[in-house]
Amino acid sequence: MDDLSQRDIVDQLNSFDFVPELKITKDTVVAYSGVPGAFAEMALVSFFGEDVNKLPVASFREVMESLVNGDAEYGVLPIENSSAGNVESNYDLLSEYDLTIVGEQIIEVNQAFMVYPGAKLSDIKTVYSHPQGLMQCSKFLEEHDWHLVSKSNTARSAKKVKDDGDITQAAIASSRSAKLYGLEILEPIANNNHNNATRFIVLSKASVIAKSANKIAVAFGLPHKSGALYRILGDIYHHSLNMTMIESRPIPGKQWEYYFYVEFIGSLSDENVKNALKNIDNDSIDLRVLGNYLTK
Repeated sequence: MDDLSQRDIVDQLNSFDFVPELKITKDTVVAYSGVPGAFAEMALVSFFGEDVNKLPVASFREVMESLVNGDAEYGVLPIENSSAGNVESNYDLLSEYDLTIVGEQIIEVNQAFMVYPGAKLSDIKTVYSHPQGLMQCSKFLEEHDWHLVSKSNTARSAKKVKDDGDITQAAIASSRSAKLYGLEILEPIANNNHNNATRFIVLSKASVIAKSANKIAVAFGLPHKSGALYRILGDIYHHSLNMTMIESRPIPGKQWEYYFYVEFIGSLSDENVKNALKNIDNDSIDLRVLGNYLTK
């Protein structure tokens, strides 16, 4: 965790600036990992609309760096998929960077199986996609003897099939990718779960909270004491807060020590929430408020 985690919880709460709404104009720059057609781009458009400036970068870390360096005002990161689970590397990035979660966007994810125009299933030898895309479509893929290759992004996988012009290659990506790169869809919904969705978070370097924000995310470590996590959960329960997620991640460089990420419904303007956080601060190590944000 960074230096922010060492700050008193009252100082952290006072550092946030409540604003009527997030500042979004036609000049706003929003970073995402991938290329046009990526699910992250779809989440970006759903949250911000089409008129903002989209900044595609090569990795999730580069999304964070673009915010730190001032190349973008906002960044979009996937955090959880309803079929494949949490994107654990991005929880680690939240610990590493001093950025604020200012929004959340959930989008339906239908993974399509696409090929170079004219290719048939019998032609395919290699399938490209992001590891999450491959996991989400495991049942469909297991029906065939194909070589599976992980790429950094589903849309980049589609672009590779288009650029290579090889009928033995296929990609798993969004139908938007197929349209953008002129590929032919052989299986419109290849994912195991037809109610597949991915949750994205919107990040900013500015510590702002839109007044309509309705969810809070925090991260903290725990002392090696019996019942440490139980006391934290008790702090949440006794203040009648609705916890929506809890995730643990190893602390880099420390064996068998973990940070916990917790989300719950509420506003940092609520005295009950502030009191709960003060109790959690007393019962944890290095409590950090990651943001209070609007869910869509």
